[in-house]
Amino acid sequence: MSAEEQTTRPDKGAKRPSRHAKIMRGVVTPIFGLLAVAAVVLGYMNATIWKPSTEITASATMSGSRYAVTDPNVLTLLDQNATITVDSGSSQDEACVALGPAKDVAGWVASEKSYTRITGLASWNELSTQKGSSTSQGAPTSADDAVSFKDSDMWTDVRCGTGSVSLESKKTGASTVAIVDLGENATNAKVQLHWVRSEVPDFAMPFYLSGGLLAVLAVLCASVFAMPPHKRRKRMVEGTASAVIEEEAPASIAVSGKPDGASRRNRRRHATHQRSGRASSQSEATETPVIIDPSSRNLVADQQTGAESGAETGFSAGDNEATSVITPDELQAYFSRLAQEVNTGDDSADAGQEES
Repeated sequence: MSAEEQTTRPDKGAKRPSRHAKIMRGVVTPIFGLLAVAAVVLGYMNATIWKPSTEITASATMSGSRYAVTDPNVLTLLDQNATITVDSGSSQDEACVALGPAKDVAGWVASEKSYTRITGLASWNELSTQKGSSTSQGAPTSADDAVSFKDSDMWTDVRCGTGSVSLESKKTGASTVAIVDLGENATNAKVQLHWVRSEVPDFAMPFYLSGGLLAVLAVLCASVFAMPPHKRRKRMVEGTASAVIEEEAPASIAVSGKPDGASRRNRRRHATHQRSGRASSQSEATETPVIIDPSSRNLVADQQTGAESGAETGFSAGDNEATSVITPDELQAYFSRLAQEVNTGDDSADAGQEES
């Protein structure tokens, strides 16, 4: 195997997923994915095939009683509008249905030994019924004095017919009930209530929401939750550090008026210019030669200046050596040498003038 193949060959051990990642991606993620698909399918079924019907029709068979009365709130059980249909069981028998207040209906059936109460829905297709009994102790009204059902002024709406009859109840109050007169010889009569619901329960939306949440969990289990814990913590720390840097940068710009990096670069550039200027001045000072004119120097003054500077240096440095003192003899010898030099200079000047 060549060196190039060894360098380009992938390291299988470094890229091998951990046991935790295998479980999250191979077991947990498929489970959440299947649950998400199932939830979406159930939601679609509830929105199409299993969607609740808007029309509900429930019926009940009456026998052994002449009157049937609905309990309060039964007419508005599924919708504000309802249709009451009565079938007398014979094409020759007359049946009537009326709407009226609950008190008036109770007063009408008070003289009856028994009647049938419609209490609600036993199922989506069947009405629940109970036997009701009169609570009045008075004597029954004679047939001559009695008012016929359809002529009574106790009803807000009444309708009669032979064989079958229907009456619509539109936005009735809670105290309004329906009363049905099946006649004295009624057998196997049928009472039916029909509603058309304007609003039906939406069972599909909860399944859609559950499917979306399960899909998100499946994606997280395959990506974030499958990562080792230390990598997740590292990403969180890096994200926090970058956020802190981004927050500090605008603060430094607001204080200085310009970015911090630009100010640092300017400081470095100025320092470089200063160092280069100092180096150039020092090199110029060292390279320039110093020219000394002996005729323009005063040796006596230089000697005195050197002596004074040496004395000051010794005093400031704390030197314990004794300061040299010029004796009168040395001073006299110095002046005699100086006079000799002056006389020699004058003689040489006179000789030059004579020769000229």
